[in-house]
Amino acid sequence: MLPRGAVVVLLAALAALAACTPVRAPAVAYACEGAVRFERDHALVALPGGDGARLAQQASASGFLYAGAGYHLRGKGKAAQWTVGEAAPLSCLVVGP
Repeated sequence: MLPRGAVVVLLAALAALAACTPVRAPAVAYACEGAVRFERDHALVALPGGDGARLAQQASASGFLYAGAGYHLRGKGKAAQWTVGEAAPLSCLVVGP
């Protein structure tokens, strides 16, 4: 179980121009528990206490979904939910502009 405390979840996506030059999209930060860095096809989760997990991108009808090692991170727009195992999901919201 994760200790209570606000940390920042960072969402950064890579895009490609027509010339295949990678471009970094603006980062989006969510306030919730744990810390997540998003890559092209996975999310790297930094948990309190130094543990970590790699969540693979999953098919989602709308928004985004990453899952693995008993963790789920799903969201759309300015809201996301962080779930650990069978526990109730924690709500996360975009921080800043």
